[in-house]
Amino acid sequence: MSQTEETLKKYPKYMPTLVRYEEPIEINEDEMQLEMQEQVLNQKKKQQLQPLDQKWSIDEILNKFFPPRRFEHEGHFFKQVVSVNDVKRDELNQLEAELDQRLIERQARKSGICPVREDLHSQLFEEIIRQSAINCPERGLLLMRVYDNLKLTFAAYQTLYAGSVVFGNRKAAESEIGKSEQDSKIADFDKKKIYLENQKILLENELDAIQRSFKEIRELEEKRMESEMQFLKQQTKHLEHFLKQVQQNQQ
Repeated sequence: MSQTEETLKKYPKYMPTLVRYEEPIEINEDEMQLEMQEQVLNQKKKQQLQPLDQKWSIDEILNKFFPPRRFEHEGHFFKQVVSVNDVKRDELNQLEAELDQRLIERQARKSGICPVREDLHSQLFEEIIRQSAINCPERGLLLMRVYDNLKLTFAAYQTLYAGSVVFGNRKAAESEIGKSEQDSKIADFDKKKIYLENQKILLENELDAIQRSFKEIRELEEKRMESEMQFLKQQTKHLEHFLKQVQQNQQ
């Protein structure tokens, strides 16, 4: 029996997720209210992107991106914090099997727009971010930025899709009441204009995010290489000094 199944057996109101959390701990109602207020404040701060050169501990990064989960069971309040433990290879296979099982249980569609599949894949991406942040905090922060940008892009596409549906319905209604051909052409041009403007905004946002990410990665690599060069220079100096001492002793 997996950890999620055991937790569900103990706490029926527990909402399962692919992101690994620690075992629930019981808290009182006052702590529940206080932590929920702090979570709202932290959520507002989360919208501001943090610089990569700022030092963050693994706990700080994970708790910032994955706030504690809270739920009630039989009049008692419980809290779960995200796990800071890495996973093994067999646990990755178990994660893949769990994803496939939930896709089947929740009857996710294999193609097209499917909120269920989107939700489960988002949970999987968040678990990958959690694992990456444990092994390399900087990589975790970069993935968090990319993930936030993807969510914004997807939300923009959803808005674009909803607007297209509304426009299509309105267009159908206009055709039913016998609008002129000229009005239809104007509406088509307006639709194309809106679509192109939205596409321009989406592409500009994606380009800006990619440029920032590559710039930050390049700066990190340059710092790492500079550090390695300094280390090698120091090693060379030590070796030269050692060889001189050996030669002097032999003479």
